[in-house]
Amino acid sequence: MQVVLASHGRLAEGMKDTLGIILGELPDLTTLCAYVDPDVTLAQQVKDVLARKVPGEEMLVVTDLFGGSVNNEFMAALAENDFTLVCGMNMPLLVEILSDANPDLAAVRAAVDSCKDSIMVCNDLLDAGQDCGEDF
Repeated sequence: MQVVLASHGRLAEGMKDTLGIILGELPDLTTLCAYVDPDVTLAQQVKDVLARKVPGEEMLVVTDLFGGSVNNEFMAALAENDFTLVCGMNMPLLVEILSDANPDLAAVRAAVDSCKDSIMVCNDLLDAGQDCGEDF
């Protein structure tokens, strides 16, 4: 599966860099960093990303923010292009999806569902006397 991380600014590149540390090389992972080159429009970047989709292969696009211009541009492209779009990019979600050798739509949906619980106020864990987790 081709995976594209798309963000405002260079967030997507930073996520890719961190994923490389955690998971190693990910050759099917690319990024779209919007608004970093004033000579390139977001619409053109999205068009270029979708043009690189390998026929017959699944493409997953993960954007940073629902309702933001990056997500909205991909939403507009859904009508004429076959790819899966997920918003709310975060490291637990990406690690779960990309740890699967060949994630399908069901695996992506499961990752989205399970990662909702990874967002928390950690102080509450200390107040409850719970373990704060383990390192990778």
